[in-house]
Amino acid sequence: MKMRCFICITFLVANANAQLLKETYKLGGSSSLPSSNSVSQIVIEGSKVFLGTDKGLNLTTDGGKTFQTNFGQNSPTGISVNAVAVKGDTIVVAVSTTLDQSGTTYPVGKGLYASTDNGATWTSQPQSLDSLRDSTVVFGIDTLKALPVTTAVNNISYDLAFHKGFLYTSNFAGGLRRSTDLGKTWERVVIPPDYLDFISADSSYTFQLSPVSGNITSESNLNHRVFSVFSDGDSVLYVGTADGINKSTDNGHTWYKFDHQNQANPISGNFVVSINSQGLSGVHHIWAATVNAEASDEVPALSYSADGGLDWKQILSGHFFHGMAFYGDIVYGVSDDGLFRTSDYGHSSQVITNVYDSRTGQSTLSPAFYAAATSGDTLWAGSSDGTVNGVDDGVEIDPASWQVFRAFVPVAATHTTYFYPNPFSPHLDVGRIHYSVNKSQSTVTIRVYDFAMHVISTVLQNATRTTGEQDEPWNGTDDGGKNVDNGVYFYSVALDGGNPIWGKILVVR
Repeated sequence: MKMRCFICITFLVANANAQLLKETYKLGGSSSLPSSNSVSQIVIEGSKVFLGTDKGLNLTTDGGKTFQTNFGQNSPTGISVNAVAVKGDTIVVAVSTTLDQSGTTYPVGKGLYASTDNGATWTSQPQSLDSLRDSTVVFGIDTLKALPVTTAVNNISYDLAFHKGFLYTSNFAGGLRRSTDLGKTWERVVIPPDYLDFISADSSYTFQLSPVSGNITSESNLNHRVFSVFSDGDSVLYVGTADGINKSTDNGHTWYKFDHQNQANPISGNFVVSINSQGLSGVHHIWAATVNAEASDEVPALSYSADGGLDWKQILSGHFFHGMAFYGDIVYGVSDDGLFRTSDYGHSSQVITNVYDSRTGQSTLSPAFYAAATSGDTLWAGSSDGTVNGVDDGVEIDPASWQVFRAFVPVAATHTTYFYPNPFSPHLDVGRIHYSVNKSQSTVTIRVYDFAMHVISTVLQNATRTTGEQDEPWNGTDDGGKNVDNGVYFYSVALDGGNPIWGKILVVR
């Protein structure tokens, strides 16, 4: 799960009308490419692999040969996807956008899209918001003060889960919410404040449901800033927050809270990005991507428990993990530092930072991975630089099995080239020169020039490439390894010693 979260909240007062917008579409055609290289969600249901990207929902049913990327005008197409949940024929997608205000960019929740007929038709709902009158919430015998969340700014649904007849959403500003009608109506769910490790609807309390203090509420509870939610076989609900893991076995009537401070063997950190389960013969593990929050002794790691959260162990400390997937006793962790594979609970591990597809020549160059899921022995993983899958042979992921799926605009002809992304910010992106080769065993030379047409970088010199679309990376440095200055640069692509084709690059650091 890709998490780029803010540990501060700006609440703006806004009005929202929660109304059902019925939207129908006709399925668009298939594409051989995904819609985006930035993938933060992967959900597998049978032969269906769903990708949540920054440019909409993608679906492949044939192992990546084709992708459904266009679901019609009124659907989760072309909008940033934060979470995907699938149950039978029901698909729910949480989406967001951004707001630029006074030089600062804020994430904005845009609500849900839902389909109950396996994607044939869709309905949408706006982000769940409160009115200023929603200043209390009922929990058992008590009516508690609650902060009304009246804005979609910083109110993102980062995760979704179906559990015992409800759709649960984890919302950074809006807390934990649930719906019985796919988002037409919502109920705020009360979980413990920071200072209580257990609550029951049968007891009396005076705490407040409040992620930050304000005019209405005086408490500021990190545990009410919710990032992840996971239904473990519809029997246990786990909720990850900025203050630990909350567990309920009775659909929210009682809650236990586990954090870094309240257990002898705790989770590694209180910022809980993702939760998942691993079923082994005779053992059931709960796993969490746990990151340091406020305490100085917290660290980022993977945390797991074999007894439902009473006792935790930590592995692969020092890495910010976004999620995990499993194949038997093999654990895959996706992190900022690469894709980790371990079959002995972290005593030894393999880390993959770049993936190369020998069949297409495509590769991922960014080490960060944000999502993972498995289908049998096949692992799917998503990054900011493409989607990959590979087959695990029990010892490693077979290097020859890797497939890389990347979005680009095909050029088809040898007289066309382009650079992407453009403008190019080397410290944020991987830059690629795209062109096409129309015969096997062609020799390619690529050079980058400054505005005075001096050669500053030779990307390729008489390199051999075969037929098809090609990408060659350029990292924004000259031949001496020095970062180039901001400005306009040109490049040439020469095939088999012929006349070069030209392109332009705008570097903005």
